[in-house]
Amino acid sequence: MARTNHDPQLSPPVRPEAELESRIAAALSAAFPNIPREQLVEQRRFTVRLGHETHEFDSAAQWEKSGRADVIIFHDGRPLAVVELKREDLALTHADYEQAQSYANQLTPRPPLVVVTNGRDTRIYDANTGQLWSGQNDAANEVARLLANASKFATAEMRWATEALMGRETDVWVPIVRFATARLLAEMTDPPGQSDHPFAERLLFSRLSTLAAIKSAQAGTTFTIIEGAAQSGKSSCLRELALRTKDSEDLAVLMLRGSVPGLFQSLANLFAIELEWNLTANDARQWLRRMSTGPAGPALLLAIDDVEPGTSMSTDLEELTSLRLGSKLNVILTTDLAERLVKAPNGRTKTAMGDRAKVIEIGPLRLEEFQSSQRALANHKIHFQPGAEYTEDYRTPWVLRTIYDDAARDAQHQDPDSILLLPPALGLELVDAARQSYANQADLLRGYRVLARCSLADTSARSAELTLAASNGFVVRQDALSDEARHAVADLKSKGAVRTYRHAGREDVVVPTIPAAFLSELADAASDELAFRAEVDPQEAGTWLGNRLATVYLGDLVGAQAIRCMAEKTGGFSSGIIDSLLAIEPTDEPVENALVAMAAHDGRLIYLKIEGGKTWISDRHGDTIGESIDLGDEHPQMLGNMAAWMTLGQLARLPMATVSDDSQRIDAWILLIIGQCLFPLIRSNELGLGHLVHDLGDRGLVLCHNLGPIEAATQAIADLFSRPWTHADEWISAAIETGSLPLLHRLTIALRTVQLRNIQDLSEWAEVTLKERVLPTLTAALRVSSGGEDASIH
Repeated sequence: MARTNHDPQLSPPVRPEAELESRIAAALSAAFPNIPREQLVEQRRFTVRLGHETHEFDSAAQWEKSGRADVIIFHDGRPLAVVELKREDLALTHADYEQAQSYANQLTPRPPLVVVTNGRDTRIYDANTGQLWSGQNDAANEVARLLANASKFATAEMRWATEALMGRETDVWVPIVRFATARLLAEMTDPPGQSDHPFAERLLFSRLSTLAAIKSAQAGTTFTIIEGAAQSGKSSCLRELALRTKDSEDLAVLMLRGSVPGLFQSLANLFAIELEWNLTANDARQWLRRMSTGPAGPALLLAIDDVEPGTSMSTDLEELTSLRLGSKLNVILTTDLAERLVKAPNGRTKTAMGDRAKVIEIGPLRLEEFQSSQRALANHKIHFQPGAEYTEDYRTPWVLRTIYDDAARDAQHQDPDSILLLPPALGLELVDAARQSYANQADLLRGYRVLARCSLADTSARSAELTLAASNGFVVRQDALSDEARHAVADLKSKGAVRTYRHAGREDVVVPTIPAAFLSELADAASDELAFRAEVDPQEAGTWLGNRLATVYLGDLVGAQAIRCMAEKTGGFSSGIIDSLLAIEPTDEPVENALVAMAAHDGRLIYLKIEGGKTWISDRHGDTIGESIDLGDEHPQMLGNMAAWMTLGQLARLPMATVSDDSQRIDAWILLIIGQCLFPLIRSNELGLGHLVHDLGDRGLVLCHNLGPIEAATQAIADLFSRPWTHADEWISAAIETGSLPLLHRLTIALRTVQLRNIQDLSEWAEVTLKERVLPTLTAALRVSSGGEDASIH
């Protein structure tokens, strides 16, 4: 007979259910040797109640996943024991007893025994005393006695049982913290069309900062700080974090507000609500310490939104560093200015939190983030015309949220066949949407109105840092506040509607945290001031408006809305305002010897010293750092005085004509002049997609036609010809007569836009006009400009 060697790998594996059955039988035989097996009935699925919630345990699933399981044993229909089973390679510990005991204490009636076994070692405990129990040689009679006396014992102290059940040894705590997070997110979320809370239902913009924060936590960073301006998307990062990890086996997110009364007390309050478990703040400390250690289970990730220095939350987070935490607890928090949390008041040494922190800055949407946001909005029938990706104004989350809320409120948008098509250049529609969003929040708007007036009245010199910040967001110097404004700030701060801090330029500032509402009020305040000044001298009023808004964030929208609002309130406005704005012509001057401040991608201020055809990195005083760079043939240019004409570009998108004389179109007259600007009237885009331009030498610098009408002025020309106007051909003739290459370029883009709009008769007129009148003139002008060489526009 031939002999074959047995290969254990060819044997069929033992099914987990069969293995579990065998382990249960062995445990019962060892614990209750003289009780017939048929008298002991096992329950492999059971539930325990923890506060308001019930949690189900499936022993088969537990065994297959982790090699341990919990089973309830009944004798004559009454619960006798909770059995905790482990694999043979897992040693028994006292924690195993505590775990099984915690389950027993949640059951009614409570089983009098607790059994823990790994197959090699079996231990039986009295559930009432915690002492080892033995049925001696007569387990049947001892069990009968235990069951008879079970009703005489009071229910065990539930706090201990719940604390054990909430330990890292079980999976019970994971759904509890995730449920608490989901509930908080629901509280912070508005239904479509409302703007009262940070989040909009069914709308979330994915951010690279979220992925960076998750990676930081998984790498073991104790504190990951997401830093950014008001409504830059910090809170949404925590929302995205929670949603991304809701099924994770590595992270369980518990989200908290930074404004609550401290971390430890917040946890104690949470347990009281969710678990009916009365804890002190110190109990919560101990729970966090215990949850931070252990080899198994997901890490607890505290996601804390909007942490301000000097608050109970920041104090507790600083104390958290002294608790000798393990690797299973991490914190991700958001704040406006991380330096106030990671640096001591002296501004030099780090805090304990700062020693263990990584700071992630979040700002406007980068290109890939904006493209993702476009897809998210498209799911709600909100689309962008080509070219929007080149417009920096659309890269701010609060702008997109305002647009979404406005669309959701529009009854027409509810039509399944209706879509919203946004222009490539942001316009006054944003101000209209903001007004609608916050129309019913009178106290907020009043406080912002007072702040806006102080901001407009403040003409004091500012540091370079604050000037740069003011061009990218709304800030108000505290030293410029009136007494009424100071009272308003105190009230707004208590509601979270403003932040106050010392800026990098050492000015104390107030920052509105709801930019859309402040934009609307700033425009209204500018309108009141403009009307007041216009009564005395319209030309001076226009000059004031153009110069004052030159360094204001979204100043062109503020200025155009101020003029429109003035007309609505007074019934009109003087052409002197327009004349004076036109007189503030944009400038393009070479930078030969200068100290220039500019923002780096991470928000830092960089100083460049330019002198003698070379440039250096320098400090704010002009003292150079490192080697110089030879500029060669490059000649840096400085654009200036753009705000006035950009304001007129926004204003020209509104149809304006002298009463009873459609030939006297104010918007057309404005566009004929500002359309000749020798460079694009647009804010620079540093967020991943630069503007493509054609350099025509001394004839100007123009945007590539493929970008579309991303200038407000070009968009206004397209709008001008998208409505019937009997004098359209006359305007085309006037534009051609100027011989301005920039104007002809803008007109070419505008007419192509009208073609794409498929407007009956007008699109055909635009196609013919472009082909037969504008392009031939432009091609000829380009040929002259290039010295007779062939040139054409396609």
